[in-house]
Amino acid sequence: MPYRVGCDVGGTFTDLCLVDSDTGESVFVKIPTTVGEEASAVIAGTQLALDEGHVVADAVASFAHGTTVATNAVLERKGATTVLLVTEGFRDLMLIARQMRAHLYDARVRRPPPLVPRHLTFEVPERIGPDGTVLKPLEPKMIVKIAKQLAREKATSAAVLLLHSYANPIHERQVRDILRAELPELDISLSSEVLPKPGEYERASTTVMNAYLMPPLRRYLGKLHDGLAGIGVPQQPMIMQSNGGVMTAETAGAAKSVHTCLSGPAAGLIGAAAFAKAAGFTDVVTIDMGGTSFDVGLIKEGEILTRFEGEIAGFPLRVPMFDIVTLGAGGGSIAYVDAGGLLHVGPESAGAVPGPAAYGRGGTRPTVTDANVVLGKLRQGRRLDGGIVIDRTRAVGAIGEHVGEVLGLDEIAAADGIRLVVNAAMVRGIRRMTVERGLDPRNFALMAFGGAGPLHAIDLAQELSIGTVIVPPSPGLLCATGLLLSPWRHDETMSLGVTTDTLKGDDLERQVAELGERASKKAREDGVDANAVSFRAALDLRYVGQGYEITTPLNDSNVSAAANHFHKLHQQSYGYQRRNHAVEIMTLRLIASAAAPVTRLPVPKFEEGDARVGRAEVILHGRKANVEVVERRRLLPGVRRNGPLLIEQPDTTLLIGEQAFEIDGFGNILVEVVP
Repeated sequence: MPYRVGCDVGGTFTDLCLVDSDTGESVFVKIPTTVGEEASAVIAGTQLALDEGHVVADAVASFAHGTTVATNAVLERKGATTVLLVTEGFRDLMLIARQMRAHLYDARVRRPPPLVPRHLTFEVPERIGPDGTVLKPLEPKMIVKIAKQLAREKATSAAVLLLHSYANPIHERQVRDILRAELPELDISLSSEVLPKPGEYERASTTVMNAYLMPPLRRYLGKLHDGLAGIGVPQQPMIMQSNGGVMTAETAGAAKSVHTCLSGPAAGLIGAAAFAKAAGFTDVVTIDMGGTSFDVGLIKEGEILTRFEGEIAGFPLRVPMFDIVTLGAGGGSIAYVDAGGLLHVGPESAGAVPGPAAYGRGGTRPTVTDANVVLGKLRQGRRLDGGIVIDRTRAVGAIGEHVGEVLGLDEIAAADGIRLVVNAAMVRGIRRMTVERGLDPRNFALMAFGGAGPLHAIDLAQELSIGTVIVPPSPGLLCATGLLLSPWRHDETMSLGVTTDTLKGDDLERQVAELGERASKKAREDGVDANAVSFRAALDLRYVGQGYEITTPLNDSNVSAAANHFHKLHQQSYGYQRRNHAVEIMTLRLIASAAAPVTRLPVPKFEEGDARVGRAEVILHGRKANVEVVERRRLLPGVRRNGPLLIEQPDTTLLIGEQAFEIDGFGNILVEVVP
């Protein structure tokens, strides 16, 4: 059974790639997302791919899936009815938070209300010290009493956060056992399993979010499994994590639900890294521009930048995740003029329904896509994936009514204004990922994907003086492709809280071995050959007294080498180092991974023949230009040409001005950007 499927559900489209893992031959499908019933589009897309590839369903050996269910549940506040159990005296933890304001001088700023309201937060009489000592034993009868209250509240999920449980989880486990005995149907998330490290508020926020997401995510995965089984696909789907690895659906619906919040963008970065490596680039800025958002990632020395904390909808989230900057600047982002006469783009999006005006599906407000239609990058009558046909008249009408007439501009000038505004926002996002971290974007290539990414890539590269733009073979479906290339991954952590000069090397070796045993056990449970699992260790280090850490690689349990590397990383990140200060080890991390079953890059089929399909009038450098239009599928590897040229394919378009470009052996378009 050589066939494997990667499927990514976005806010506008559902993308799917079916690949023969022996040959790399692939079938790509893009259909509109069925908002609210996302599994329906996944099943329909899978059937379309099987039919197009003439593949029987039971020949599918694996199904990797990236989902937005978790993200949407948090953004739309549609998670489970969740309760929170905390140590006595900490009932207002979620309300007090860190007492910090995101915008210090904004008198109207408001934090979002917690996912668990105060009346659903219950205090547990118990106390454990920071060293793990039991200072006050748990009272089981109080948990039984709380369980009766939970039943009256009709809670479906519970988060348990007891003080210093990372040092000793005994009380949290006792609470879980009692609740399960009293309420067998209740989902339970323990902070000692979700995030076993100090930082009570961040640990609470992450654990609450996991509990909040478990029931809706499990319901979705159940529908997905049943739907796939209904069309004959025998495999349980593997689910993408925010850190670029896949896990079983069973794990995703339980202790790691919160790890799926950035699964779609993470898959895109995996695909980008693979095609960048194939093209010979190790330092790459990635831009993923879909219908709703614009995501910026960074690949440095061949490695995707990873972080261990972030936020979603204003809530802290501490799980391993790719370092991604996200903006509300997608193809469906709506343009409008405010009361003061200023033009804005986003963050509101037209989404899948009704979509941009040019899609002819009920949208009447102007979007970035409509601007690209008016500027000629998307031609009148052109058919896109998902059965969409471009209607330029609707795009002109929407931009004219909502932007042009308000600002006194014709439709071309108004559309170009939308382009400039959204490009400026995207440039700021790229600078946040590079310049603000001490990195020069001129030392990187720019890889553009997502359906709208290539439409803006050359503009962005010119603004940032980036010399090369890479457009992978199927940029609108790169997240689906990346899912096929994603390894199995499992992370284990251990809180230490000691300085490097007091930790003995053999103690660290023992602790690394302990985490390795846990990870190997998880691999066996997930059906992964333990002999195929590789391990990477890292330490979260800081100078004693600091409130933040830098994750530093740990090789061969060599603590002194890790500390030396930490000093250099601190210098790079913050502009100084203090080698005479003690270095504290806060957390030991172990990353276990097993290579993806697909090793060949999935690429679309090329076709011999004349690539020319006609000519089109476009706006180039602010002036009208008549350029040749070509089909990408007929641009064979080795082709080298000069612009101006409009390159079309079902999932995107690339307008090349005065630049030269070539097609490499993997189907990448490599554009030499002219300043």
